[in-house]
Amino acid sequence: MTTLAIAIHVIAAILLVGPVMVSTSMFPAQIINAQGGNTGALSILHRITKTYGLFSAIVPVLGVAVFLTDLATYGKQGQFHASIALAIVAWALLIFVVIPKQKAVVAALGGDTDTVQAASPADKPVDLEKSRSQIAMFSGIFNLLWIIIAILMFI
Repeated sequence: MTTLAIAIHVIAAILLVGPVMVSTSMFPAQIINAQGGNTGALSILHRITKTYGLFSAIVPVLGVAVFLTDLATYGKQGQFHASIALAIVAWALLIFVVIPKQKAVVAALGGDTDTVQAASPADKPVDLEKSRSQIAMFSGIFNLLWIIIAILMFI
């Protein structure tokens, strides 16, 4: 049973976290391209980040499930505790920082934000260059956390 749970956990990480890492990495570069009026790619990257990002919460949940299936083994190994904590931090960073900043940029450039109210008020203009650098930084931190988690899984 533990082997099956680990396999599902790894497959979920690859299929759900991988696309989010790619879309968050590509988003800052697309801001420059979208300033010319073509916001299609930017909107798609935001939608991928948001959708896969929400579903990627399954990965830490499955990690906790694997952890609890063999508590005698995993409970004594600190790297698994650290991995779960880092996954929660990475997911929170994505949901509460990266996605709202992406949404504000897409809305500011007139892109499709799924017909939901823009993340930033209309009277507060978005500084695109500052937002681009912040999104790049927080996306890099998000990606780095997942790389550290992957390394911790194999120690």
